[in-house]
Amino acid sequence: MRIVMDSVGDVPTAIAQELQIAIVPVNITFGDEAFLAGVTMDHAAFYRKVETVTAVNFPKTAQPTPYQFLECYKEILATGETEILTIVVSQKLAGTMQSVRLAAEMLEGQGKFYAFDSMGGSAAQGYLAIEAARMARAGVDFETIIARLTIMRDATVTIFTIDSLEYALKGGRVSAMKSIMASMLSIKPVLQLTDGEIIEAGRVRTRKKAIQHIVDEVQQRVGDTPVKTAVIHAHSPADAQTLQALAAAQLNLVETIEVEMSIAVAINLGPGALGLVAVPV
Repeated sequence: MRIVMDSVGDVPTAIAQELQIAIVPVNITFGDEAFLAGVTMDHAAFYRKVETVTAVNFPKTAQPTPYQFLECYKEILATGETEILTIVVSQKLAGTMQSVRLAAEMLEGQGKFYAFDSMGGSAAQGYLAIEAARMARAGVDFETIIARLTIMRDATVTIFTIDSLEYALKGGRVSAMKSIMASMLSIKPVLQLTDGEIIEAGRVRTRKKAIQHIVDEVQQRVGDTPVKTAVIHAHSPADAQTLQALAAAQLNLVETIEVEMSIAVAINLGPGALGLVAVPV
């Protein structure tokens, strides 16, 4: 079985290559300019581009098309593999699942195609792909893999903060009134991913307090349980290191990774977004 993931999810490149996780890119547009996240636009190019965006060319995302998944599946089938499991971003955040289903229908009879709603994105989605790939490599059957992924998904904690509400507002994540009020009060919102949706988890006045609040919120939810964690950040490596140090001091870590937040997520949360994903073992 091969594992496929859309590029809203985050997996360190070396791990994706080792486990042969195929990643289908999200479509990015800046006005009339179109790019494929991670293919024709990398993180460095994205952050250079956003320095000059205006209302006319503010970046937008579009889910991968059925054709993109179709081509990915064809490449995998050509290697002799006949089972493919695709782990997608939350259906409450994007319509990627529909593209996956349509691609599978076009290849009916040529293999077995499964899809799993991660109910998340970034490293929450990525950790599911990693687990699935490790289990598949060990020869575990599909039903057992799905059972394990369901347990992981339901137990995963994702807490994050955004540095500016501009991107969340233009992406439809918060109301205009909340944006104006937060800007006036210099509030740093702390958010969480719950049941596939982004909801508020607290408000603090400074970036430093927001980072500490992230770790405190995660600790409150997982306690002393051993956890795998991922520090995710949008062009904010120094703050990511601070967050990692705090997490190491307060949580019972058995594994940790750090990833640059996927471009698709960074567009909706904005540069400076920072978060922690914790997966109880």
